[in-house]
Amino acid sequence: MVAEKVEEAFTDCDLVVLTTVAGEPHLHNPQLLAHNPVVLHLSLRDLAPEMILAARNFTDDVDHAVRERTSLHPTEERTGNRDFIDGTLADLLCERLRRDHGRPAIFSPFGLGVLDLAVGKWVHDRFP
Repeated sequence: MVAEKVEEAFTDCDLVVLTTVAGEPHLHNPQLLAHNPVVLHLSLRDLAPEMILAARNFTDDVDHAVRERTSLHPTEERTGNRDFIDGTLADLLCERLRRDHGRPAIFSPFGLGVLDLAVGKWVHDRFP
């Protein structure tokens, strides 16, 4: 689906993939997450702390992802801790954690290039 408005992209989808070139957060409304989607936050700088704090958060490497002004970085600065990060991809894959389907989930990978390749292939196949 290609959406004209950000609200359409979130509210009509169970899976939202953010792949922008945003240098700072431009999505601030936690209500966009009210229907508990999974958000693949590949571009890393789209979501304001309010959005991050409204969801369960996962990353590939916490220390690597909470820096360089990613959305997780100002959230850490605002809260003074990293308690808003629920775990890592490894935690989910090894079943040390389970996704709570009653809450939105945001996955913010920093340096997990295979996701970039998968999204790129999807775009290439869909829009030749």
